[in-house]
Amino acid sequence: MAKSKKDKASKKALSKGNLYSQEAVSAFFTHFGKQPDNDEVLRKAGITRHRLKVLLDDDEIAQAVETRIDALLGTPFRLEPSDTPEAQYLKQQLDEWYFEIASGALNSLFFGYSVQEAVYELKQEGYIGLQWIGEKPMQWFEPKSDGRLILRKEGSTLEQAVDQVFKFFLTRRKATYEQPYGKALLGTLYWLFFFKQNGFKFWAKFLERFGTPILLGKCKDSEIDDMNQALLNAHAQSVVSIDVEDDVQVLSAQGSSGGANGAFETFNKTLAQQIQKLILGQTLTSGSDGKGSYALGQVHENVRNDKLKSDIRLVTPTLQAVVNALCALNNWTGHKVILGEKSKPLNKEQAERDTHLKNAGANLSESYFIREYNLQEGDLKPATEPVQQAFSALPKRAFSFAAQANKLSAEQQEVEELTDGQVELQLLNNEQIKQLAAESDSPEGLAFNLMQLIPSVSESQFKANLDQALYAADILGYMTASEGK
Repeated sequence: MAKSKKDKASKKALSKGNLYSQEAVSAFFTHFGKQPDNDEVLRKAGITRHRLKVLLDDDEIAQAVETRIDALLGTPFRLEPSDTPEAQYLKQQLDEWYFEIASGALNSLFFGYSVQEAVYELKQEGYIGLQWIGEKPMQWFEPKSDGRLILRKEGSTLEQAVDQVFKFFLTRRKATYEQPYGKALLGTLYWLFFFKQNGFKFWAKFLERFGTPILLGKCKDSEIDDMNQALLNAHAQSVVSIDVEDDVQVLSAQGSSGGANGAFETFNKTLAQQIQKLILGQTLTSGSDGKGSYALGQVHENVRNDKLKSDIRLVTPTLQAVVNALCALNNWTGHKVILGEKSKPLNKEQAERDTHLKNAGANLSESYFIREYNLQEGDLKPATEPVQQAFSALPKRAFSFAAQANKLSAEQQEVEELTDGQVELQLLNNEQIKQLAAESDSPEGLAFNLMQLIPSVSESQFKANLDQALYAADILGYMTASEGK
């Protein structure tokens, strides 16, 4: 009895297809126990998370994504403290690898999470620095709800929790206990991308069908073949010759004012706006829909800044983790990396408000100025003398005829009244000055003798008399010296 050809075909297929049981078992154990990705969009679409990269090939999505990446890469950074030798080494490393670290960490915004690996080396300066750091394939790793990061290399049965202090750096966006993989922005964009791609396919077929007008010819039954040939030639030559009894009509789609053209234009414009709104938070990047204004531009600029601040918050912990690893490996003191401008622009309205509050008697604390005006510890020096309170006596007075007659302002009137109220200074006469000069042999002795002469005067009057006596003593000494010569 001959053997069945079906058995031979199945064995041949197995041998060439490399479907061995060992590999099947290996693949089974590789994915056994792996927590499923319960993202609803990905489940309905039937794709894995790392396959969302195909969305970045779309022109509208790529443009919006590049806008956010460029805004982040253009953001300056600094280290605190910045005046240490270690800070110079750290800045040198971040300047070299900032693009890779920042862009790799920002990919967690689009895919939910990203993992970067660092390779170290001993630098010529004598410290341990980065030889290479970059993003690894996300499908190799599985973030856990308890914070662990599991490495599951494709084709390997090894499963291990990797180090996240020195070797691997995990960045997650909106991760929860139920969804440790994070929330992927490209997952939300998937259906917009799907309809946009299929809409263009439909539009291409529509143009192929109706882009060139269809010619409808009417003729006698005996001349159908000749009419068909004439119409075919007309598509290439744009000329057709017919009999006076024949009839040729042009069939085409409706214009852009209605029908398929207008419907597709509205469809494509709506999808583009939805993509921009989802990634950039606004739709003013490519156009203002004929309603642009300065106020509208300011609103959209504020939205853009909010998105940039969100990206900075997402990326900063990863940059800080790299800095912490370098500091720990080199036994350096901790340094803090800060993204963004060193000082924010002064809020004029807030500054004027604080000035009015201060003049009204409000005591603003040092922590308030540090927080609201982006100052550092030590920038504000404590006052050595108590701050004099602003003039407040005049506003409590009901009316002043003198001020109204002389057209004085409130501040001028108060200064005039304060100076008028001062007691006249009583200066020394000539005899007293001569006596002091004769009894004193030094400025200190003159001051002591003056204190004995007028013991019960105010400090200001004593200083005035002392200045007068010192000046007179200098003059008398000069005159005496001249006479002796």
